[in-house]
Amino acid sequence: MPFTPSSAPFRPLGWSDVYHEAELYRAAIRVYTKPLFQWRKALCTSSDGKTLYDFAAHGLRSLDTLHRSLLRREFSFRPSLALHYNFNGKHRTLYIAPWEERIVDLLLYRSLNTRLHGWFSTNSYAYRERSYGLDRCQGQIAELLRSGRSPLYVIKRDIADYFATVNHEKLLAALRPLVASDNYLFQLLESRVRFAYLEDAELRKASLGIPFGTAIACLFANIYLTDLDRRIESIPEVRYFRYADDILILSPCRASAMHAGELLESTLSELHLRLKASHRADLAIAPQATAPDSLFTAARDFRHLGLLFRAGGEVALARDKLRKIENLFRFAFRRGRRRWKRAPDPESRAQILVGIVQETIDDGLRNVAILDYYLKHVNDEDQLQELDRWLAEEILSLVFGGHKKGHFRRISFRTLRFMGLPSLLHRQRLIRRGCVESPFFIWQREKSIRAFRGTVARPRAPRAAFSSVPEAAAGTSP
Repeated sequence: MPFTPSSAPFRPLGWSDVYHEAELYRAAIRVYTKPLFQWRKALCTSSDGKTLYDFAAHGLRSLDTLHRSLLRREFSFRPSLALHYNFNGKHRTLYIAPWEERIVDLLLYRSLNTRLHGWFSTNSYAYRERSYGLDRCQGQIAELLRSGRSPLYVIKRDIADYFATVNHEKLLAALRPLVASDNYLFQLLESRVRFAYLEDAELRKASLGIPFGTAIACLFANIYLTDLDRRIESIPEVRYFRYADDILILSPCRASAMHAGELLESTLSELHLRLKASHRADLAIAPQATAPDSLFTAARDFRHLGLLFRAGGEVALARDKLRKIENLFRFAFRRGRRRWKRAPDPESRAQILVGIVQETIDDGLRNVAILDYYLKHVNDEDQLQELDRWLAEEILSLVFGGHKKGHFRRISFRTLRFMGLPSLLHRQRLIRRGCVESPFFIWQREKSIRAFRGTVARPRAPRAAFSSVPEAAAGTSP
């Protein structure tokens, strides 16, 4: 079947359909406030050499000038700055645009994403509005495993270097049914597809790929694969999940799963996209061993989007995510080495290490966001119990030296609990019951405390909440 872009269920959009001054100011507020969480972003410069503070020095005047140029349809995107990064062994090129361009880029992304929300596939979860997102995707996969027949045939694929390999001609062909090609809006979008950038002080124009690190690239990523979504989800007895370039197909019917896999690979070939061989998996998921199969490997679980999904619907942390959580505590112990090393006796040293664990869980915004996100989705309590035991063993290994079970005879697990050692299993139960506040409110409280530091006034104390320590009464310390 030849590749043809999906037709839009409405007339092609124009600039007047998506641009409103209020949307420009909403985008500007978003650009202004994002560096509050990561202040270094405000110091980032592009091809114009200006930081966010340079732009904000004449904020209202700058935004008014930007608004007038958009009304007159005279605004055009300046070149971005190409920066090369290595993320955990993966090379990525980020394209950093000037601040005015970032605001317009975000405006286009938000306005078009809202307009196209109903046109996108219901099986596409990344970069979506409303209730779509990673939580919903992972929750529906687990629900399907709980209610599905056995065996369940799983096809897992991941597109290699997706953003950098999008074909411009095919992307523009997919845009034409959605946006009037003779309109200023299409001109802006085309300039973001065939984007200009500076690299090694040389001006270049992209001939392949979309600008990774920009908001509009997320919209393009979904538009480019929407026809693939339509084809796969039309196959009977197939459940399809796509999160950006991570693709998962589930079916109780072997023939349907095979057909979906073949159609997936042929469509991606038409789109000039490649698959990662290392992320390829064809599995038959069942609680018990299944008959030998020439195509589908018998398995009881599979890894997807950082979680380990098991037959029957149980969800656990994947090995790399488990290690990531352990490293949060290892690095915290390393940073606090001077504090606990100076303690005069083992009990004092253990108490200081327990305090470091409490600080890691309760005070660090990044740590809380990582911990709570994964704990929210996991329901394998045995794994969390093992993680709690590992944390206690890690503390005792630092107190006495070396990982030895005999350390628990000197300071028992129960004693560590009464010192205040938190339980991740207990925290997971509180999160699932809605008793743990959002990381945003933790960040807000920290900012409030810093603002009042050095003043006579003090912020109002928060209401007593559930403790992360099982043995502690609400509002008290053990």
